[in-house]
Amino acid sequence: MFNYNKLIILKLLLIILIVNNNNENKIKTFGLNLPDGYGAGLVDPTATCSNYIGDPIDQALCNEKLPNNKNIYTSKNLTIQYINQKIVEKTFISLTFLQSKCFDLNFAEFGICDIYFPPCYQTPTAITPKKSVSLPQRLCKSACERMVSNCSSLGASLNCSDPLKFPRIATLYNLTDYGFTGNGGFFPVPCSDPLATYENSPGELIEICPSPLLLFNQSDPKYSSDRGYTYLTPTNCVLPCVAPIYTEKKWHQMYNMSKILSTISFVCSIYNVLTFGILNHRRSKYNYCITFFSASVILITMMDIVTYGIGYEKLLCPEPGRFAVQSDVSCGATGALFHIGITNGVFWWTTMSICLFAVVKRIKLFDFRYFIIFNTTASLISVIIPLAGNAFMAGTGSLACWIRKTWYVNSVFWIPCGISLTIGSICIILVIYEIYKISKNVSTKDNRMILLQIKPFLCVTLVGGSFYYLFIFNFDNESHTNEYKEKVVDYVMCLLSDSGKECLMAGPNYVAYFIFYFFIRLFGITFFCIYGTSQNARDIWIHSKILNHPNIKPFLLKYNIINFNSMTHYGSGTNPTSNSKNSKNNNNNNQNNPNNSKKEFESKNIELEVNESISKGQTTRGADDEEESNVNSASNTSSD
Repeated sequence: MFNYNKLIILKLLLIILIVNNNNENKIKTFGLNLPDGYGAGLVDPTATCSNYIGDPIDQALCNEKLPNNKNIYTSKNLTIQYINQKIVEKTFISLTFLQSKCFDLNFAEFGICDIYFPPCYQTPTAITPKKSVSLPQRLCKSACERMVSNCSSLGASLNCSDPLKFPRIATLYNLTDYGFTGNGGFFPVPCSDPLATYENSPGELIEICPSPLLLFNQSDPKYSSDRGYTYLTPTNCVLPCVAPIYTEKKWHQMYNMSKILSTISFVCSIYNVLTFGILNHRRSKYNYCITFFSASVILITMMDIVTYGIGYEKLLCPEPGRFAVQSDVSCGATGALFHIGITNGVFWWTTMSICLFAVVKRIKLFDFRYFIIFNTTASLISVIIPLAGNAFMAGTGSLACWIRKTWYVNSVFWIPCGISLTIGSICIILVIYEIYKISKNVSTKDNRMILLQIKPFLCVTLVGGSFYYLFIFNFDNESHTNEYKEKVVDYVMCLLSDSGKECLMAGPNYVAYFIFYFFIRLFGITFFCIYGTSQNARDIWIHSKILNHPNIKPFLLKYNIINFNSMTHYGSGTNPTSNSKNSKNNNNNNQNNPNNSKKEFESKNIELEVNESISKGQTTRGADDEEESNVNSASNTSSD
C-alpha cells in the first residue's frame, strides 16, 4: 500500500473545482443595501426548472444526494447539466484523495451537488404576472461553513463569507421587469440546506478514481491487499496492473528481450547438461559444476517460458488491478521454479570457485557428493519456507513472480546467497593471487599458461559479476523504496490534472532495470559460449552414442560433416601418437633442464580446465581421487 498524506493536500488545493455561476460578478443591487444574511442574484430568462439528467450508467454522482431530482435549476439548456456533471466528477475525485485530512466528506459531496445542481424555485403568476421565471436556491452559509470546518482544504475554494454565493437566509432577485412590485421589486428565494436530505439518507462517500486507477472495496476480503491489490491509502483506488512505472512500449521491450534470451539460454543449458552430464563418460567435479549450474539455469528459464507461453500480462495480472499471488497456481509454480533455480545457481557458482582454488593450491577436497547434498538441500529449504508463508507474488512492477515479502526474501535468498558469493569471491581472489605468484617464476616467453586461464576466469567473472549486479541493484532499489512511494503523489497529481500527457510512477531507472533482467537470462548462453563450444565438448559428442549410432554415423561420414579421425586426446586437439611423441620430447627436455621441469610442473597445476581423455573405448573410473590426479598431471598442451 502507498500512503501519502503530506504533499497531496497542498497540491489538491490547486485543482478542487468548486466553480459558481460566472454571472455573480455582474450582479447589481441598484444601490440597495443588502440586509444581513441576504445575497443577490441575476435573473436568467432562459433558465428552466427541469429534471436532473441522471448519473452516468457506470458512475454514481448526485442521484442520491439531491433533495428533489425533478426540480433542478437549469440555465439555457440541459447541456449545462452535462458540463456541471463533469465538474462534480472531478471534484469527487479530488475529495477521494482528501480522506486522510478531512472529515464529513460525505456531507461535502451533498453540498457540492447542491452547488452545481441547485434546487429550482418557479415563481407563480401571482408573484410575476408578466412571466413565470425560474430561480436557483443558493447553498446556505451554514452548510458551506460545515463543509469548510470539517475540511479546511476546501476553504481555498469556498468563500463562505460571500453572501452572493452563500446567503445565510435567502437570495434577492430583481423581478421588477416581470411584474413583481413588493419589497422594491426584489423577491427573496430561501437558501438551500442539504442537511435534511443528508440526515434522511446519508448513504456512503462516493469515491472516484482517475483512470487508469481502479476502484475496489478493500474491506471486502475478496479485494484485500493479500490477494494482490495495491491500494493508494487511504482511498479504495488501486494501481493498474501492469504498474505504470514505464511506458507500454518499454514494458514490451523487456517482454521481448526475456522471450528471446530465455529461449536461447534454455536451449544452451539443455545442450550443456546433455553434453557434460549425460553423454560424457568421464565424471569430474568440474563437469558436475557445469551440469548442475546449467540445470539451475534451465529452471530459471523454464519460469520465463511458462510465463510467456501463458502470456506475461495474463499470468502476472490475472484480473484487472490485481497482481498475481501464490494462490494463483501459475504464479506460485513459476515463482518456485525461478527461486530454486537462482539459489542453486549461486551455490554451484561458489562450488566451482572453491574447486578452482583447490586445484591451484593442490588441496584435496572432501567427497564431492557433500557439495551436491548441501546445494540441493539448501535450495529446497530456501523454497519451502517462502511457499509455507505464501510469499510468492508478482509485485507492482516485475517480469516474474518471486518472493515479495522482505523478511522471507532476505532470510532465504539475499543473506545466504550473499554469504555464498562472498566465499566464492574470496576463492577467486586467492586464485588470481596464486597465478600471479607462479607467473613471476615462469618465463615471459611461455605465456600459454596464462592464456589457459582465460576461459575459466571469464566464466567466474561474468557469472559472479552478474550475481553481484543483482545484489547491488536490489539493495539500491530497496533504499529508494520510500522515495518512490512519496512520488506517488506526483503520479496522482498528474492524473488529476487531466493534461492529456502519459502519467508514470517513479521507479528504478529503466536501463538498470533492463540490465537486471538481462543478466539473469544470460547465464545459460555464457556457459555455452565458454564450455559448450570447447574442443572437449566436441570430442564428447564425437564419441557419443548419438553420433556413433549406425543410422547417424554413416550419414555424417558420407557428407563429411564430422571428421571422426580428428578427435583430441585430453582435450589437446592432437592425436594420441602426437601426444606420446610430445611427451617423450618434454621428458628429455625436463631431464636436461630441472628448472624447466619445475616451471612446467607449476604451470600444469594452475591449469583450471579439466582435460579429460574421452578416447573411444576408454573405461570409466569416475572417482574424484583419480580426477584430482588427472588434473595435476594434465599435459601442458593447449586446451579450449
